[in-house]
Amino acid sequence: MTTLQTHTVTVTIDAPLAQVAADLADPTTHPSWATEFYAGPVRPAAGGDFTAPVPMMGGQVRHRIDADISRGILDLYFAPLGAPYGPPIPVRLVANGDGVDVLWILARFPGVSDQAWQQGLASMARELQALKRRHETWAGADGPPTR
Repeated sequence: MTTLQTHTVTVTIDAPLAQVAADLADPTTHPSWATEFYAGPVRPAAGGDFTAPVPMMGGQVRHRIDADISRGILDLYFAPLGAPYGPPIPVRLVANGDGVDVLWILARFPGVSDQAWQQGLASMARELQALKRRHETWAGADGPPTR
């Protein structure tokens, strides 16, 4: 049996779990805060999938999110166009007082160098800080943050 090295990147956000979960369940909002990963907008595609430019994956990719917003469970899937989806990237949201802890679980696949792994973890941490700013600076509006 083979296992992969994993690392959980976390951020605490002073915003309601339901708000953050709904935002994360909508892939079209991700380029607003995940600017190091996406190189442009996420667009709807056939079969409920989405497409997006992701340079670190070689260009355009298919993207899907399975979400149970009420429980804070999201699984993100990515695949190059024409290829099957790989394993999910699990994202879990845990209530923390009036806010939420976001846990983003990344796996290191064979062939990823130490440098690339560390750079990827640092990038994810920066992007989760951008997600935090997105939700914490939104206050008193009549709906979730805009794209």
